[in-house]
Amino acid sequence: MQKLFEQVYGKKLDSFKETEYSLPLYLQDGKSFYAVTVSGKTFVVVFSADKKRFNIKTLKKQLISYQNATKESVVFGFEKISSFQRKSMIENEIPFVALNGQMYLPFMGVFFKRCATYEDATRERFTPIAQFLFLFLLYENGSYTKAEAAKKLQVLPMSISRASKQLREMGLIEEKRHGTEIVMSVSVNDRRELYEKAEQYLINPIQSIMYLPDGIMDGSAPASGEFSLSQRSDLGYPEYAEYALYKNLPFFKEAVGVDPYLNYETEIVRIQKWKYDPVMLSGNGQVDPVSLICAFAGTDDERIHKCLQQVKEEIWSWQITKN
Repeated sequence: MQKLFEQVYGKKLDSFKETEYSLPLYLQDGKSFYAVTVSGKTFVVVFSADKKRFNIKTLKKQLISYQNATKESVVFGFEKISSFQRKSMIENEIPFVALNGQMYLPFMGVFFKRCATYEDATRERFTPIAQFLFLFLLYENGSYTKAEAAKKLQVLPMSISRASKQLREMGLIEEKRHGTEIVMSVSVNDRRELYEKAEQYLINPIQSIMYLPDGIMDGSAPASGEFSLSQRSDLGYPEYAEYALYKNLPFFKEAVGVDPYLNYETEIVRIQKWKYDPVMLSGNGQVDPVSLICAFAGTDDERIHKCLQQVKEEIWSWQITKN
């Protein structure tokens, strides 16, 4: 684990040493403790070699217990975590580090802003509304006034104006005045060329993940994630059925998530909260191909990458069915 911190922080890593604490047996059993100091900020890594699935509720309670005992910020350490576990911990603001190269340290945010100098951090990316507009124009491959696009996508005209400005500055669309209206059209008519031109700016549409009992969905949510990928490629059926919904829907104000690591009498579905409305770009009950590809950003699973190549072929003929 020390090697991982050295790779990430370099000379900013002041110290890394194994330590001990006087704790109840249930908090010590199977755990190793490391005191880590980065740029003057000290925190404790509670490392567990137990490969069994952990319970999020238990981790949240233990986090408070460890923090009270050590009087420091606490990070859970694991040998390896799945994408589901990673997202679940991030959603619940549980700091963690995994030996397979994954790390979430929210209390180090100020340090990152002050000290991180990665070139990728300065590279311009789409805003969610800009990606939403771009994908609409990519699939429709037509010309629209800003008012028409706003109506089609059910967003405010001001949002379209901001998004179109970003797309225009990136050279992805062109604008021409037609009377009192401004008409937008793609700068390249060939979908392959336009997609490749925009690929570097694409973002992951998923804001967060939640789990719900099956049966409470109304059927309008398009399939996404590995569930969608299994229906349009050679990927096997995943552990959960998975759907995408816009994060601002009133549905989420009343929806109560469940812990997927507990036993329930009913089946559980996985819900992705998207930064833009996936229904508007969907077809045949599936999320659009570009967004699906973006939803797997960062995965190192070769099976997924192979199947996404099949999805990529859909881009050239995708049709939006939502009017």
